[in-house]
Amino acid sequence: MSARSPHAPISSSRLLSFSDGVFAIAITLLVFNLKVPEIPAGEVHRLLPAAIKAMLPQFVTFLISFLLIAIFWTIHHRMLDLIIHVDYTFIWINVIYLLAISFIPFPTALMGTYHDEPFSMVFYICCMFLVVSLSLLMWRYATRGHRLLDKETPSSTINYFFKRGAAALTLFLLALPLSIWNVHWAQICLVIIFPIQWTIRTYHKRRETRAGNPR
Repeated sequence: MSARSPHAPISSSRLLSFSDGVFAIAITLLVFNLKVPEIPAGEVHRLLPAAIKAMLPQFVTFLISFLLIAIFWTIHHRMLDLIIHVDYTFIWINVIYLLAISFIPFPTALMGTYHDEPFSMVFYICCMFLVVSLSLLMWRYATRGHRLLDKETPSSTINYFFKRGAAALTLFLLALPLSIWNVHWAQICLVIIFPIQWTIRTYHKRRETRAGNPR
């Protein structure tokens, strides 16, 4: 049996499994930022409702980060599903992307703890901006000249992921100055990401269905 060349095309299946593991750990670590309030035994009945209410910003931040990671995971999963093989450059771009994903619990904890501080929101937005930018870089590398894709992959499918990334980056850029002026308005701007992403996905799905190539 002939030896396999170290420069031969690499299957994307193991990279996808590794990436899924990192996403799963990152999304699980988010909940560890939610600490049960420590209240003296005799005061629990009186103070517990107020303590839970005071944790509301942490719950909101947890939910936003959870849903953002979920969106990042679905996009990443769909992209790798279209990639027929990977090379070492793509692997390392993906590794740096996963580094940014694994870091998300920290800015989430920071914003949940110091929810009224503009710096916390700015730091959080910058981290999310980095994640999306790396995702677009990874997709750009894979799709340039159909480098890692099937040659028959339609341009509409390729552009679909660029549109979703561009929409997210635009909202992050809008939220950045808002976070300095009003942190709560910046949070609302982040929440808008979810219906916009859903709208882009729904539109693309209907368009592909009409074209007879649903994905």
